[in-house]
Amino acid sequence: MRKMKSSRKILFPLVLTAIPILLFLMKICGGYLAGSETDWLSQHIVFPEYFRQKFYETGNLWPDFAMELGGGQNIWNFAYYGLYNPLYLLSFLLPFVDMADYVQAVMLLTWISSGLLCYTWLKNGHFRQEDSFFGALLLILSGPTVYHTSMQIMFVSYMPFLLLTLMGYDRYVSRGKYGFLTAGTFLMVLTSFYFAVGGVAALLVYGLCGWKKEWASSPLVLIRSLWRQFYPAFFGGLLSFFYLVPMCLAMLGGRSEENSYSLTDLLLPEGNPLKLLYSPYGMGLTAMAAVVLCVSLFYRRCREKYMAACVCLLLLVPAASYILNGGLYIRAKAFIPLLPLVSYLAAAFFGYFRRGIIARKKLLAGYGLAALVLLLGSVQSGVPDRVKMLLGADLLLCALLFLAGVKLWRRAVCAGLAAVMACFACVQISFARESQVEAAWMEEFQDQDLADAARQVRSEDSGFYRMEVRGTREQEKAADNQVLTDGQNLTTLYSSVGNSAYETFREEILHLARPARNGLMQESTENPVFLQLMGVKYLLVREDDETQVPEGYEKTGQVGTVGIYENQDVAPIGYVTDQVISADTFEKLSWPEKSLALLTVAAAGDEDTASASCRTREAELASLAGDYEVTSEGETRKIALEDRQEGDQYLFLSFQVKNKHPRRDVSVSVNGETNKQSASRGYAYDNQNQVFYFVCPLREGQSSVEITFGEGSYEISGVEAWYGSAGESPSQEEYSDAGLELTGDGDALTGSYTLEKDGWLITSIPFDEHFTVLVDGQEAEVSQVSGGFLGARAQAGSHRIEIRYDAPGKAAGLAVSLLAAVLLGADALRRRCGTGKRVKQVQNRL
Repeated sequence: MRKMKSSRKILFPLVLTAIPILLFLMKICGGYLAGSETDWLSQHIVFPEYFRQKFYETGNLWPDFAMELGGGQNIWNFAYYGLYNPLYLLSFLLPFVDMADYVQAVMLLTWISSGLLCYTWLKNGHFRQEDSFFGALLLILSGPTVYHTSMQIMFVSYMPFLLLTLMGYDRYVSRGKYGFLTAGTFLMVLTSFYFAVGGVAALLVYGLCGWKKEWASSPLVLIRSLWRQFYPAFFGGLLSFFYLVPMCLAMLGGRSEENSYSLTDLLLPEGNPLKLLYSPYGMGLTAMAAVVLCVSLFYRRCREKYMAACVCLLLLVPAASYILNGGLYIRAKAFIPLLPLVSYLAAAFFGYFRRGIIARKKLLAGYGLAALVLLLGSVQSGVPDRVKMLLGADLLLCALLFLAGVKLWRRAVCAGLAAVMACFACVQISFARESQVEAAWMEEFQDQDLADAARQVRSEDSGFYRMEVRGTREQEKAADNQVLTDGQNLTTLYSSVGNSAYETFREEILHLARPARNGLMQESTENPVFLQLMGVKYLLVREDDETQVPEGYEKTGQVGTVGIYENQDVAPIGYVTDQVISADTFEKLSWPEKSLALLTVAAAGDEDTASASCRTREAELASLAGDYEVTSEGETRKIALEDRQEGDQYLFLSFQVKNKHPRRDVSVSVNGETNKQSASRGYAYDNQNQVFYFVCPLREGQSSVEITFGEGSYEISGVEAWYGSAGESPSQEEYSDAGLELTGDGDALTGSYTLEKDGWLITSIPFDEHFTVLVDGQEAEVSQVSGGFLGARAQAGSHRIEIRYDAPGKAAGLAVSLLAAVLLGADALRRRCGTGKRVKQVQNRL
């Protein structure tokens, strides 16, 4: 017996370690990486790499500004992606390790540690080793854990710290020591603040379900009891305020997604089974988990009964999802942090069932309640028929396992559940394969020639400009946040939070083409007006992909398979001019007129000191309207420009698209520039691109444009087209480079200018009210110019300028964190002085 117990001590941890390793190997077999083509590739490895490289370049661990991303923005817009994630901070010590390899290794270790910590938590003072093992197995084989360790890793990367928090709470209750509880809460918030809300909810449910009657004998006693019970976790949250405050303020100013819900939407119970079952964007369990929850409701008064009731209430009431999602929307992903609680309930259930403690009538009642709720919920929520069939088969399998457990072998339930979940995990990995990154593709994408070309450009031209990469559609999408070298300065961005003025400029003023189905992606564009205004001076083109190079760029170099193209006529990122039209005048212009006007004048202030020399006239392209039924090969047509006149430099084209199959994407390309309308059903981040806009530069003698209609069934209507010309470009005297350059800490720009008469400082840095502009050391009033950018009035003469960005909330958040650290230190000293009484007092109170 002793040998069996000793072997279990080793066997269970070994199995919990081996299963993630085997599933990880299954993910990467066949030449794949354990990462997805979208979020993992475009966000979860490039943002940490950017933070790491920025630290190496500036030595600044407390930055405010990210000039290299999205035109230049508050770096706290991207803090959600790991600015102070302790898992990523460790990579700062390993500059020789590629971030893609590092993230894969870290997520495997996270997966393993989640299982081992869950097992340790459950067996320490709660359940037997065997029951704890199966409870931990439920966690590591759950849909979110299997799927998101290589997809949207922030959905599960915090799990070890959440489990550390729960272990710390037990340690605090039993021994009076709260270091793990405070540290776990602190690290959980830094790792994923979004899911930390659910993590804190899990801690509250776990703690309150062990409530004692005498703790609420009076309102004052209740308050004191709650404080004593949770103040270490509260201080752990306060310690993270240096991170939370500036990041939350950035979210409030940069989150474009808005959802509104009625009181009925929030309070009317909704039993969608996918909150709990199968989906990796929910808790990703099987019907057995629902049965465990419902059977637990029939226990006598105990922690498990109350915990099950709380979890069921959270799952059924939409308001709980809304709160756990931070008031953004109602989505099931917010329930993922509750997985440890379900593991706890499962371990308890397995132990009770194996020992025959649960009465058969309670098993039957729990099973019947679970089946009723799941089946009614599937009908109410309109889940697909295939899910209903799967649910029916799952419930039948549960019944057979219970029958086998009662009649044949008590361990049939837990062993059967483990086998079923293992099968689900393998199936999930198989289905996710099509969205994983191929190792060969990744090697091509990270071609050293590209980085060498970027460094060569910077070594030959150390000025202040923007440089972008062109390649295949997939390569450009993956490079939205990829910074190859300091000074590259991208116009692209893929982030849940971004500068709202910049987004408005792109989508509502210039109406840039939107080739991505994801509405959060601000991708590279061939729009000649945008490239000119944003100062995109260099393009690095992967020439083996036969990429089209926009008009105005000439080849100046070659590094391996990467061509270097330059456009010397783009605008500086910062310049001074007296050629402006007022904001009111600019607002009255049409879309083509606004685009053309910005090529010759700036829009600022309330006075016109110049006039836009642009010219537009309508073009006849109404023949585009009609219904389209296009096969998978697509359809290409050449549209004649019969009414084009000499001097017409651009063709502006727009039309409405009505998709007749809302579960499929629709795309149309004009001269290589693509617009896409993403599926409006079954996709959370559709781009809502109902009107397609195109700007085509016209070469001399060009008499047609090429339009490619993508696969699908759709209707094109409301066709409008214009020819336009911008007139003469500003002269050097009217359009003077301000000579901006980044300071060493990366949070400010300095420069100088000479202006013959009063005018304006105009930049292509997205406007944010937290910029400060100093002219010869004196603060100047900042203004939003040219439809969305930073500017300020400029006086005649020669002047030095400094543009500094100060992220809001940093000082306040740091002050709270420091105060919390001081109070925690004082409390530690107080408790140490009373060591003899401390443990006994805490145990009596808790």
